[in-house]
Amino acid sequence: MKTWIFAGLCDKSDTLLYISSVLAASGQQVLLVDATLRGRYRYSIGMLDKPLPITQFCGFDVAIGFTAWEDLHIDMLADQNEEQTYDIVILDVELPDFCPISVWKTAELRVWVSDYSHMLMHNGQNWLEHLFDQPGFPKNLVFHKLFIQAVDCGVEEAYLWEYMNRFPALWQQEPYVLPWDEGQLALKLKNEHKKQLLLKPLSRIYKSELCRCIGEWMSWEIKESRRALKRAERRRE
Repeated sequence: MKTWIFAGLCDKSDTLLYISSVLAASGQQVLLVDATLRGRYRYSIGMLDKPLPITQFCGFDVAIGFTAWEDLHIDMLADQNEEQTYDIVILDVELPDFCPISVWKTAELRVWVSDYSHMLMHNGQNWLEHLFDQPGFPKNLVFHKLFIQAVDCGVEEAYLWEYMNRFPALWQQEPYVLPWDEGQLALKLKNEHKKQLLLKPLSRIYKSELCRCIGEWMSWEIKESRRALKRAERRRE
């Protein structure tokens, strides 16, 4: 089982739903874990009235309502005893103490996610201080950087990431960037209200960058990412 941690205080729910859908379309058994401060995923998957701990949505599972990795792990072990195993567990982490240090150390992928908001960058700095100040937290873990909702605002990239250099991690220098436009926002809102997950209306450049991200994280050829995306676009459930 691989563990992917996406940490940061911006709303990355639509991005991780898209990633989970593409991975599931490739044949991966995926669990997407909502460790956000306000339980964002209840609104995306339509579990406001009678939330279930683990719910199937568009070909993958979503875990909601857990406040600590240890509680989630118990459920995952119970599922495994019933021959339900996951290839990839994706964590959307806003809760600062959700993951114990052992999970951070063994994760196959760690990604710090941000948009261009000055406020979120400032709050993110405090969040990272809390993370790295934990006794025994490793000082040489590899972290990737991901911009979401990226727009041309005239602010240089080096300035946007400058605050991260103070933290003792192996930050990958070249960030991933997912562009943003009003069409993406319209699709996000439409998917939420209709409790669906359409990918086809996403812009060509967004889908190209999404495929590049997934391909590099999975060590796939780019054509394999594109095939998985096409299959995810055709999914109707």
